[in-house]
Amino acid sequence: MTGKKVLSVAEIARELELPESTVHYWKNRFAQHLPSVGRGRQKRFKPEAVEVFATISRLLKEGHTARDVMDQLSQAYPLQADAMMEGSGAAPVVMNGNAMEPAMKMAAAIGMEIAKSVGEGIRSVLAPDALGGPDMSEVKQGLEDVALRITAQTEETLVLKSENELLKDKLKIMEAEMVRLRKDRREMEKYLLDKIKAVAI
Repeated sequence: MTGKKVLSVAEIARELELPESTVHYWKNRFAQHLPSVGRGRQKRFKPEAVEVFATISRLLKEGHTARDVMDQLSQAYPLQADAMMEGSGAAPVVMNGNAMEPAMKMAAAIGMEIAKSVGEGIRSVLAPDALGGPDMSEVKQGLEDVALRITAQTEETLVLKSENELLKDKLKIMEAEMVRLRKDRREMEKYLLDKIKAVAI
């Protein structure tokens, strides 16, 4: 490995004998496990990132999906705080699906508790003995409108959650298809090289 302090994508691609475009894709897809400095076009990688890139290459060549690779990287390499906090990069940092699921459940539970608490407060205010005079009819109507909006937002959250599950399933299918296409491409390259060699001889 080179003794340089930081490496560009091109240098890593040359060192690992990989296409530069592939290393560019991986640097975005697996950013949270790649030790780096700088942002955007100025982003450079620490020497230890070469090992992470080599691991990604090996796992994908073995036929693992990007999700599998992410899981294995999570076990073998620490998360890089800079990559996790980088909000304006070219591609979003993709969180591990397994790590995101508990956070989604917790957010849904907190949302339901808030909705329940607000609903109980509204019901206590709307109780017949709590509203004394005719001036309170507008307040009652306003609170009923708020309750309806909260219910609608809760339903919308559930719809978004189900859509998110569908998108996750589609992403798994796409990743599996990408692995298959990579294998097909390698086989086609080997076949064509064999043909070229046969013709050259």
